[in-house]
Amino acid sequence: MPVRADDSQDTYQRSYDGVREFLRVFDQIRIRPTRRSGDLPVPVLSVTGPSSETVAVANALEDRCAGTPFADLAPSEEPTSATSQATPYSGLVARLREVSRELASAAPRGEAHLRFPLLAQVLWLLELDAADGDDVRLHDSVKRAVRRRRIRPGNEPDARNFWANVRAYAEGPLPAWAAATALISATLAEKLATWLGIATIAIGLVVGAAHVLLLSRSWAGRRRYKWFCRQPYLVPAKSRNPPKNFNEFAVRVIKARNLALSPHAAEAGAAKPSAPEAGQVTAGEEVDKRREQRRQAIEGIEHLLVNAFLHDLRQGYERSLWKFWRRVAWARTSLPVLLVRGGDTRLVTLIEEVRAGTGLLDPLMVVVTGSAARTELPPAGGTETLEGRPGFAEELWEQWQAELARDRVLGSRRLIRIVLKDGDTRLLGRSHVPVRTRRRPVLAHPLLPVLTVTALVAISLMRVGTTAASNCAPSIWWERGTGECVGFGYDYFGYTPRLEPVLTEIDKANKAILDSGRPYATVVYFGKLTNPRNGGDDPLTDIHGELAGIAVQQRLLTRNSSDGSKLRMRVLVANAGSDFRYAERVAEEVLRRVNEDPTIVGVVGLGESRQEVQNALRILGRKALPMVTTTSTFDDLGTREDGGDIPSYFPLAPPNSELAATAARWARSGLPSAGLAPSKKATVFADTSIRDLFGRDLGKRFEAAFGKDARRVEFEDAGELEQLVKSECSVESRRPDLAYYAGRSGQFGAFLTALSTSECDHVTVMASDDVTQYVNDNAPRIGRDIQRVVYVALASSSVWEFTAKHSPSFYGELRDLVKVLELPKEDPHNLPSDAYAVQAYDATEALMQAAQKAYSDQGGSASVAGEPGAVDRGGVLLALERLGPIYGASGVIRLRDAPDHRHALDRPIVLISIDANGQQTTIGRCGQLDREKEFPRCASSTP
Repeated sequence: MPVRADDSQDTYQRSYDGVREFLRVFDQIRIRPTRRSGDLPVPVLSVTGPSSETVAVANALEDRCAGTPFADLAPSEEPTSATSQATPYSGLVARLREVSRELASAAPRGEAHLRFPLLAQVLWLLELDAADGDDVRLHDSVKRAVRRRRIRPGNEPDARNFWANVRAYAEGPLPAWAAATALISATLAEKLATWLGIATIAIGLVVGAAHVLLLSRSWAGRRRYKWFCRQPYLVPAKSRNPPKNFNEFAVRVIKARNLALSPHAAEAGAAKPSAPEAGQVTAGEEVDKRREQRRQAIEGIEHLLVNAFLHDLRQGYERSLWKFWRRVAWARTSLPVLLVRGGDTRLVTLIEEVRAGTGLLDPLMVVVTGSAARTELPPAGGTETLEGRPGFAEELWEQWQAELARDRVLGSRRLIRIVLKDGDTRLLGRSHVPVRTRRRPVLAHPLLPVLTVTALVAISLMRVGTTAASNCAPSIWWERGTGECVGFGYDYFGYTPRLEPVLTEIDKANKAILDSGRPYATVVYFGKLTNPRNGGDDPLTDIHGELAGIAVQQRLLTRNSSDGSKLRMRVLVANAGSDFRYAERVAEEVLRRVNEDPTIVGVVGLGESRQEVQNALRILGRKALPMVTTTSTFDDLGTREDGGDIPSYFPLAPPNSELAATAARWARSGLPSAGLAPSKKATVFADTSIRDLFGRDLGKRFEAAFGKDARRVEFEDAGELEQLVKSECSVESRRPDLAYYAGRSGQFGAFLTALSTSECDHVTVMASDDVTQYVNDNAPRIGRDIQRVVYVALASSSVWEFTAKHSPSFYGELRDLVKVLELPKEDPHNLPSDAYAVQAYDATEALMQAAQKAYSDQGGSASVAGEPGAVDRGGVLLALERLGPIYGASGVIRLRDAPDHRHALDRPIVLISIDANGQQTTIGRCGQLDREKEFPRCASSTP
């Protein structure tokens, strides 16, 4: 009988609708209900039919599960006989490893992946190489192995699981630790001390991270593994001696494993036994007993493996109010899917047996595909299978749900079978059914823990930072390591009481320059303006003097540029912290501001020869920013990492090589007219601090220049220096007639005290230029000492007595500034050092002359509408290189005219003596002061 066209169309439509309905129902089963609705048991979904049809359906289901936990279990090859004999459960182990790995490999974006710590623990036990023998030896062997596993992962999978655990566990403890840290740190910082608040934040983060790492180990405490003692497999419920801890349970697993791997004695071809006597067990009964024990052991191990696998899934999907911090469990809105292809249902059967045995829900959805002949899955408890065509899938699912109340634990029926026929899957490509999902709860968003921790830590830092840095300017940051306000910016900041008056004067002048609308250039002063909160007490004499010299230069330029034809000088201050320890970071900030502010023409300062200063020069040299240093004297300070010179570096002070050679010449020959006798033997005390480039280099050069009668000893701090002085002076053969000090000003007082209390109390002391700041504040005390003290300086107002010319006007301008600042003259500690002031004055003089030359060459004129034109920085660098002699307040300046083409030529070097009244007198000098044609040359100067 022929088929009518409308019947064919109806059949096609029913098939089409049936396939679409099947896909919708699959999504409906796979979507996890909300917690209010409650988790439901999930049936096994069996899809049977022709091979081509079931394969197509399996592929379609895999596509719908993309990005969610999904495992595709293809038919496996039969294990070899050797493997089968060695491990009867090896096939199951391989299957579970594959399934757990695939389920853990996919997760929604931003979510933690599934983990299987219990399964991994069982697999580790089955592979554990424990000692054979009696129970005591076995127990001790297992105990040692468990102890090792607590400390470190046992193998590569354990190492991979560790980092997966870190990702999962970090969401719980870290927010809790952050909240506690925020509260405690803010309270401690406000009530007690800032450093306590900072330490609390650091400790809280470290302890929180350590807590996460401890939880993430392969072994994370006994509580996690108490489950093994509660579950039913290998732990019979009626056992008289149940395991009390994991070690005892592990022993049972090892015993079961050994029994499962034992050979059959009766099957080994033993001789036939004789007739048994009454009450005796025959050999055949013994073999049957051992065979049954072995079967039970294998069955128990297999059920334990599957039970651990399912319980890991339960924990991964556990939604408990008292475990609300396990956000990821609430965020998982799709059930994990296990697709078993080809009808190999051994794993599925074990899963169903464990479900029936434990009576516990688990989230795993199992889908089995294959021909009807190969997918025999008898329903648990003899219940019937719900079976029908694809079009009846929804009715079958609704019927299954309706009967749920009768068997709430596992469902009244465990199996739903979908029967396919030829041609059903032709419509899969045309049956586009959108994948149905459930939206993740808002409070389960993965960014929530991150935002919580970040917010809490940020609040803590802000509270503590506000407490600590309440006196820092907006552009100045607080360094918690030393408690200093460090940085560079446009905002005024006083830093210390001693520096505040001169900084206030500079800030007032800056504001007047900006308000005037006249052309100006910005100069950055780079110095060390603070002391650490808990550390040394540097009086900052050198910085005070340099700032005063810059203020004098600023006042003169403002006074002499009333017609707008000359540049005024705006000064910005960059503080690199005590001993320039933050110089590199501050240099980076200066470079950033240089890119933003075209008025910045260069940098002055950087007056100490330290490694941090050299690194800062290299950073600033990247932009060819002109740099005129004041009192740094290390010969190679301006070299790059590759040994080449920094093109934009212009040192004002003479180098160590010249200072050492000149000082050695004065020491050897003496100055009879000044009462300085020639020295025959000298001991050089050189500061060899790791980051200090000055003392070690200067000490070596003086020793070499003085000759064979010089002996050098090295020190790193004041305590070591005192011991060295006593040691050297206690031996008569070592006592010198000259003690040369090549160190920093901070240890000079301890050095003098140690000499005056030793057998070297009458030696002559000659010191390097760095002690100028100590002498400035302590000259009267030095004059009262027994030993004669002379020191090498880079400048002095008294040196102008050696020339017929009058002294520069600078010193009068400096006295006028002191009056403006209202500094008490009777206290020398509050007066700026003229020796440092004149160096900074001359450094800014050179830089501003170059800026004026560049500004004039580019046709600069007075500003229009208050917007001054910027000076070309490249032109300033070129002008510095071509700058002629400048008759500065410290002497003639010829930048880069020395034979090495790096240093200034014929810069003055002064030898100053301190008399009994603390008065400082210049007793020797070299270098060119003024326009004098004849002058004493310094030791290494070119004649």
